Amino acid sequence: MNSISSGTSFPAIRGVQAGSEYYIVMCPLKRLRKVFTFDESSLPVEARAQRTLNTERIPQITNYILSQREDYAFSAITACIEGASVFTSIGQGPHETNIGTLTIDADAEVYITDGQHRNAAITEALKQDPTLAEESISVVFFADKSLEDRQKIFKDLNLYPKKADRSLGITYDNSPAAMLSKELIYKNPVLLKLIDLEKNNLGPRSKKLLTHSAFNKASRELFDKVTADNYQELSLVAAKYWQAVYDNMTEWQFVYEDKLSAGDARKHSVNVHSVTLQALGIVGRQLLKLPKWQQQLKKLKQINWDRSNKADWEGRCMINGEMSNNSSRANATATRIKTLLGLTLSAKEQQDETKLAGTRNEQ
Repeated sequence: MNSISSGTSFPAIRGVQAGSEYYIVMCPLKRLRKVFTFDESSLPVEARAQRTLNTERIPQITNYILSQREDYAFSAITACIEGASVFTSIGQGPHETNIGTLTIDADAEVYITDGQHRNAAITEALKQDPTLAEESISVVFFADKSLEDRQKIFKDLNLYPKKADRSLGITYDNSPAAMLSKELIYKNPVLLKLIDLEKNNLGPRSKKLLTHSAFNKASRELFDKVTADNYQELSLVAAKYWQAVYDNMTEWQFVYEDKLSAGDARKHSVNVHSVTLQALGIVGRQLLKLPKWQQQLKKLKQINWDRSNKADWEGRCMINGEMSNNSSRANATATRIKTLLGLTLSAKEQQDETKLAGTRNEQ
């Protein structure tokens, strides 16, 4: 290869895939802005090899870096070099020929093929925490790649990867909210048997009744804020609440005791679905402020949870007889449960109930 008079250099390891060289470097975070100077996502789709940058994701990733300052982790950024680059090995030995320095010509363009949101979030995190500057991220460089080459690499990188289920992500997470639900599940044999810690969608043959992601969301609904300082204390309160819910849910008990399959329970009852679980979390936030909340929770036994009970559940956790899961459905379901438990509704909840009643009358 020809020498390059000026450019950006990195210590690198050389590899070969499909007959083409690629290079792995450790790039200091402070240098990312100098390496990736061009936002390819701003180009028309036919002129780029990248998705449009989703700016809403950047604050989320930035917050992850800053909140997990001591143990954040990122996979490598993948980039393509369009222009000249030179790899200079440190020697001629079997390993030495693949260890050396990668120099990218100053006139070459470097495009991110995978990791544009990580790059943007790191840039933002550096503004808020300059101590990140000397830390590094691995970057895989493919050399001398045209637009057509880069588009194929983008397709190939995204062809087979499958995003981990949210339940498994929470199980492996160490954020306060994740630690709260894990603390509850690991210390309770009932929850450990009923909750799937890996999958986000339960098939008809699954022996698990609920998902970790649904239980995590429902448990967070119980409290105003879960932090590293309070999650253990909150878990003690939440443990009592979910035990009391279980004690008054016949369907949950039957599944735990193997008297009813989880699949049949989901087929016939609304109280074993994530939308209703979230609703129970919303109800719990109000209940836990009352001195005799456990007594009121006993009324759960009197509620008809069957999906055929459209008077209570249609337009809330069910739409046209099918379960429907989003925040508004969870809130509407929670409002109905509060009414059936004899709890006082807020002005907003009363207003929403009036609107729902009006919609039903029109139908």
